[in-house]
Formats: sequence, structure tokens, C-alpha cells
Amino acid sequence: MGKYKVAFIGTGHRSARYASTYVQCKDIDIVALADPVAENRKNMCTMANIPAGFSEYDNWEDMLREHKDLNGVVIGSPNHAHTDQAVACLELGIPIALEKPIATNQKDCERIIDTQQANNGRVLVGFVLHTTPFYSKIYELIKNGSIGRIVSIQADELPGIIVSSAMSRSPWRRYQDISGGAMLEKCCHDMDALNWLIDSRPVSINSYGGSLIFKPNPELPQICDDCNLGDTCQYHQEAGRSSDGELISRESYYNDYGCIYNIEKDCADVQSLNIQYENGVIANFMLNFNCMGPRASRNFHAIGTKGRIWGNLREKKVFLYDNSSDKETCFDIYDDGSGHSGGDRVHSMILLKMMEDPQYHPEPNAFDGYISAMMCFASDQSRLENRRVNLEYAEDGYVRIV
Repeated sequence: MGKYKVAFIGTGHRSARYASTYVQCKDIDIVALADPVAENRKNMCTMANIPAGFSEYDNWEDMLREHKDLNGVVIGSPNHAHTDQAVACLELGIPIALEKPIATNQKDCERIIDTQQANNGRVLVGFVLHTTPFYSKIYELIKNGSIGRIVSIQADELPGIIVSSAMSRSPWRRYQDISGGAMLEKCCHDMDALNWLIDSRPVSINSYGGSLIFKPNPELPQICDDCNLGDTCQYHQEAGRSSDGELISRESYYNDYGCIYNIEKDCADVQSLNIQYENGVIANFMLNFNCMGPRASRNFHAIGTKGRIWGNLREKKVFLYDNSSDKETCFDIYDDGSGHSGGDRVHSMILLKMMEDPQYHPEPNAFDGYISAMMCFASDQSRLENRRVNLEYAEDGYVRIV
């Protein structure tokens, strides 16, 4: 067979990560890009060094109509657009790499699952932590019984300036109805990683949080260029940098999106979760933006009956402590530089395996994406209603939040 033909719906930073891997693969041709903004397509081509010869479309539906021989599609559009695009590809029998989260509400998540099942479809969800060496090592240590039975986990996601700016200033991330909220947009990754490592279903969630950092400040103007703080404000300095998921010019950020404190938004910037699992494990999770310096990024600490595992993703080390021997072991973690601390390249290539083998069903899959999304929906319901919520499972695995 000749080269596998891959197209992209949405041409932001995440799509460019996939494309950067594919342009180096002799078995894949990037044949089409669909994005309503021509500049986005141009930026992605530059970032990923995509060779000439592909078609460009403002409308993804036109692309699917004209390219009937696609072997795979990467969907990297804003979250609220995922459902129609994923459903259309699955109905055409095309395997897809679908960026996380799979959708912004329960109904749309279940629509994707229903379509996948009806068409024997295959979905690779963009949970790259599965292939990130840091978490792969933790998974290996847990599975080989190094700390015995897991009792509890503490995990943190502490994003720095650029990600905090993107979440609060993005034209779509800062709105709950478009992005699904901060927990879904930023931390469905982490919810899935907890489910994967604990190997059980979440049954109860209690959550607290809200907009506790980037609150309106009447002493500051609406846009950065009118502010006398200048470069003494870190978010004035960072306003124009490209962020994970999109490329926005400095001028656009300043004039259109403005002050990180006074810009219109309705997403939380601090949120904590306490999660009970079916197998008895308890997990605590903290999301807090505006974190810089040591121990920022993702932190992980698992306590088992025989020992502990801990580490910080950015520091590229995993530590194991054994209770019986009083021995601490440090594992250095390799990062191939492909993004997400070495997880992007391996993750992207799973789509090639899907195209090569029609019987191959990937992990993490759409149902993994559904469960992690339901945890995020439940956490927001708990936070807003100030109560513990339970997740009840039907025979088909679908969830009811009560």
C-alpha cells in the first residue's frame, strides 16, 4: 500500500504537534487542512514544516466531501466543535485522533460513543500522558507491585504564566460553554491518568474552587497597552506569546483580549477535587493557575501498602520508596523533546497503527475520554452546588451524576 492519507480539522498548536511527527514519517502524507482562519493554517505549516501539495479548506465538511480516500483524520479544533466533526468522520469509517476533551457536555460525549459503536469506529483521544515517560514509569512501578496496593494519591496541576494566560485570554477557552471549563479543558488529562493508574471507576467527587486569582480589578484598565504596570506585570510581558492550542499575535492579545484580570471570563482558576474510587482508593487533586518556579507543573504522589512513588513532571525524575528495606530509588526519565515531556511523538504514531491494522482499537479511547469528562462535569456540579456528588453506572457503562 502507498502512503496513508491524513487530514487535519483545526490547525492550532496541538494539530501542529501531530503534523510535526507525520512529516518525518515515510508512511504518511498530509493531504488536507481545514480551518476557517487561513492564518492558522499558514502558522501550522510553518511550525510543522509541512511540504507543499496539500489542499486547504475553510470548511471541514467540504474537505470530507472532496477527500473520500482519507485513511485518518486529526481533530484539533476548539472543544465545542468536536462532536459534529468526530461523528461525521466515524460515520464515514475514518479512524480519528480526537484532541481532548472529547466534548463539552454529557449529551455530546454520549453521541460520539453511540456513533462509534454503531459504526465500529475507532477513536484515539489525545491523552498523551499515557505515552509520557514520566507517567509510563509510574504505571510500570504500580503494576509490578512496587508499592503494594494503592491507598491514596495526591496529584497537582500547577500551570505557569503562558498556560494561565491562554486559559484566561483565549477567545474560546475562557468561556465555560465553549471550552467546558478549566477543569475539563486543562485537567481531563489528569482525571484520565488517575483512572488509568488506579485501574478503577470513580464513584464520588467533592470539589471546591472558583475564580480566586484573576478577579476583576477596578484599578487596572481593560487592555494591557493602557496599563501603567508595564513589564512589572508578568502577564503584560506574556500577553503575545503563542500558547498551547493556538497562535495569537501580541497586538491581537493586547487590543482584543486585554487585561488578564478584567477580561470577561467565567472559568475557575483554582479547583480542588476529592475522589473516591470503586476499589476504595482515595485521590486528591489540585488545579491552580499562576504557578511558577520549583515544583510547578504536574506533581504526583502515590501511597501504597508497601511504599510510595512520587515525582514532578518537569524535574524528569520518579522516586520510589520501599517500606521494608527503607530504600529510596530515583529513576531518571528520558524526554525526546516531542512535547508533553516526551509523550507527543509516540502518541501521534498510534494513529498510524490504527490505519495499518483495521482491527486495532487504541487506548486511550473515546470511552476513556467520556469517563474523564464526566468527572470534570461532576466536579463543576459539586463546586457550584456546594455538595458531594455521586457517579452511578448503567450496564452499558454510561454515567448518571446524582
